Amino acid sequence: MIRRAEASDHPWIIATGADAYRDLGDYTRILPSWLEQPGVLAWIDHDLQGRGRAFAMLGFYLESPNPSAEVVADLLALAVLPAFQRRGIGSKLLTHVIEVSERVAPSSRIAALRLTVAETNTSAQRLYARAGFRVVDGSAVYDRGQRALRMVRPLL
Repeated sequence: MIRRAEASDHPWIIATGADAYRDLGDYTRILPSWLEQPGVLAWIDHDLQGRGRAFAMLGFYLESPNPSAEVVADLLALAVLPAFQRRGIGSKLLTHVIEVSERVAPSSRIAALRLTVAETNTSAQRLYARAGFRVVDGSAVYDRGQRALRMVRPLL
């Protein structure tokens, strides 16, 4: 079941994300800074007992400081606990994020949903490709030097 994350969920999101992304950078620092931003939404997938299995974070922000700049939708993070991987939970969360982005897109002039994924994370790349994302840039690099791909999915 997917629900909107609350402030009381932030420690779990940070711990889960820091573990999932430990090879990419210091997510104990990065995730709290994202969660504090007013344009960031987070969701948790949980079991019937309310225990978290996965989370997703979606950010909306201006591409540049110019007020007439394009609004960007960015899938900042999607992580599934190892015990729950390969059960469709990541797909379900991704579909939820896409649906939210599509609802917001027309009124906010958001043309696409984008994300960054580790070059070595081929299972996530396949998940994103099945959802309509395409690689647009392969020159991104995470904090710890891991190469990354930028992927985009049209919304309008």
